[in-house]
Amino acid sequence: MSKHPRIQLALGLLVTSALSLVAWTSFAERPKTVSEDAETVAMFNAIDNGQIEVKITVQDDQNARLVAQNLTDQPLTIEIPEAFAAVPILAQNQGGGGGDGFINLAPEKFGSKKVGFICLEHGKPNPRSDMRYEVKPIETLTSDAKVIKLIGEHGAGRCSHAVAQAAAWHLQNGMSWEQLAAKQRKHLGGGSEPYFSAAQLQLAARFVTHLETLISEQDASESTSESSSGSIEFEQR
Repeated sequence: MSKHPRIQLALGLLVTSALSLVAWTSFAERPKTVSEDAETVAMFNAIDNGQIEVKITVQDDQNARLVAQNLTDQPLTIEIPEAFAAVPILAQNQGGGGGDGFINLAPEKFGSKKVGFICLEHGKPNPRSDMRYEVKPIETLTSDAKVIKLIGEHGAGRCSHAVAQAAAWHLQNGMSWEQLAAKQRKHLGGGSEPYFSAAQLQLAARFVTHLETLISEQDASESTSESSSGSIEFEQR
């Protein structure tokens, strides 16, 4: 039994109110196999049954850490859903995240993994390290298939953070490509620069079209969707 977690997370924190909506994404190492002597349980079923506890802590405006604890005396393999929500415990804001993989946990042990996120609510302040979150089903926040698929593709490493961010603001917040092109990143010492490069926005537009294709294929055939999902990568940073 490996003591290190396996997490493939495409997380989407849709933070309303004081913080921004973000999509959490894990860049985890994938174990080749799950533990044969461990019970495999879906993450939310395991939480509801009191088998595990899962927390997310913010580190900075692009990174966080997912921490899972096995509360039982038996090894567990935790199956991470494609997407899930993250809701602040003090209810200042809400968010969503996702995955598509497993966490292997030894009895009564912790596992953690550094994760990143993309913002899904333009114009709100970034999450802070002093905020505490709990995970919830993604359906508590959004049912948009393209946004959920975007989170998954980002988590799988098929697009860069900048490309995913531009596509997320376009899909989730209705920002036009012209508005995104005009957006500036302001510096504390004065001055500013474009938030996105022209190349990043071009790839983001292609990425949105790619997501629409994936959703159509997924509706028609799950196997077709799986075979095409890794065929294009959007890595401009």
